[in-house]
Amino acid sequence: MSSQAEFRFASDAPETSAAGRWLKRLLAAAVCLGLFLLPLFGWIAAEPTPYRDPAGVFAFTPPDGWSVDDSGHMGPGLVAKGPASASGAEPLIHLTHEPAGRVPLDVRWQTLLGQMRFDFERLRYLSLEEHEEAKPPYMQGLYSYTSGDKEMVALTRVVLAEGRFFQLTGVATADDFEGLHQTFLAAFDTLRAGGK
Repeated sequence: MSSQAEFRFASDAPETSAAGRWLKRLLAAAVCLGLFLLPLFGWIAAEPTPYRDPAGVFAFTPPDGWSVDDSGHMGPGLVAKGPASASGAEPLIHLTHEPAGRVPLDVRWQTLLGQMRFDFERLRYLSLEEHEEAKPPYMQGLYSYTSGDKEMVALTRVVLAEGRFFQLTGVATADDFEGLHQTFLAAFDTLRAGGK
């Protein structure tokens, strides 16, 4: 009989309560469910799919969760709208393009800056940058203006790529812009001429 007692492990272990057994089963089920859903979480965390222009002129990845309108009601290109802020204003990115012809980037940029002086009420340039060494080269400006009773802040980038000018403009209210500045820059950096 003493040899049988050596193989009894259950009597040595403390008894587990019903709640403890239920908790262990629940934990095991959660681990199994997590392993089963792991591929789904990978899909959710994946990079957003870029928008590809139907004509193959460009590809652009708007910020995650933003809607895209490419109906052409604001010219060739697209408009991406973000969720409305507490004030009800929707930030947006407007992307347009046109053939460059023989016009150099600096001339197109200076023309745009001059045009903006007439288009915007109380226009104030906050910064102007020239990145002619970049691949592709671009010019960028940060400015504020008044629209109705709201102060707006906008970031505009003009890119020369594959014989076309691409103009990207991110706009938000002055109150919301600081939180969106890096979002605009990151989105602008996703532009690919030729839709590649």
